[in-house]
Amino acid sequence: MTIQSAEPWGHHKPKRLAKTCIELLRRRIARGASKAPLRSMLRRLGDQYDIEIDGVRLRCRMSDNYTEQMAIERDGHGNRQAIDLINSGLDAGDVFVDIGANCGLFTVFAARKVGPAGKVVAIEPIPEMVRRLKFNIAANNYTNVAVAETAVGEGAGEIDIFVDATKYGHASASIHDGTPHRVPVTPLLDICRNAGVQSIAGIKIDIEGYEDRALIPFFETAPVSMWPRRIFIEIAQQSNWQRDLLAALAGYGYGELWRSQSDVLLGR
Repeated sequence: MTIQSAEPWGHHKPKRLAKTCIELLRRRIARGASKAPLRSMLRRLGDQYDIEIDGVRLRCRMSDNYTEQMAIERDGHGNRQAIDLINSGLDAGDVFVDIGANCGLFTVFAARKVGPAGKVVAIEPIPEMVRRLKFNIAANNYTNVAVAETAVGEGAGEIDIFVDATKYGHASASIHDGTPHRVPVTPLLDICRNAGVQSIAGIKIDIEGYEDRALIPFFETAPVSMWPRRIFIEIAQQSNWQRDLLAALAGYGYGELWRSQSDVLLGR
C-alpha cells in the first residue's frame, strides 16, 4: 500500500480522539502494555497523520515504518537527540548529505538549518519512501533539497535491496530480510558531483549494515576538500560490515565525539 499524498498537508491532521491518543503516548502517560490499545486505536482512526515537530511538517504512517511511528507517538523518539547533534554542526549555507533518507525526518530539519543558501542531498532508493520523502519536503516548501533516487555503493549499476513492506526502515542490501527489489546504485562521490556539491559539512548514514561499502570508497576517491566535518553513523548493524568503517575513518583523521548503543558521531 502506498501513502496517499494527493491531499495537501493538513488533510490528515489528527482529530480529537487521535490527538488524545497521541498526547497520552507523547507524555508517557501510557506505558508498557497500555500503549498497545492506543496504537491500535490510532491505526483504526487513520494510520497516517499530518504532524508538526518544532514547526517542521511531516506526514507519517503508523503501520509500516518505525521512524514515522515514533515521530507520531513520541515527537521523534531518540531521533530528536540525533537531529540536534547533527544540526549543531551545521550553519547557514552548508551542505548536508542524508544517506538513507527514509521519510525525510533528518532531511527536513537539516534543510531548515542550512537555509536557502545551503543544500541537502537526500539519498533514498526505495520508491515508496522516495514518495514520502518528496511529500515531506514539499510540505515544508523547501527548495534546497536534491533527492537522489539510488542506493549508495562501490560502483555504478544495480543492486538488490531487500524490503519488508511492514518495516520499510529496515530495507537493506546486506541483510536479506524481505523481498528483493532491484534499484540503481551509485558511488557517493558521483551523487555529490551530480548535485553540484564541492564541500560537505555533515553526513548522516543509516543503511542497515551497508555503511562501509558506501563511505570507504568515497574517502578513497574524493578530494580532501570534500571530506565532511562530521559524520553521524548508525552502528547497530556493523556486524554486517565487510570492512571496519570506524577504523578506516579513524585513519582519515576522524575522532569520536559522541556514542550511543546504536549510533556514533565522528568529527575531524
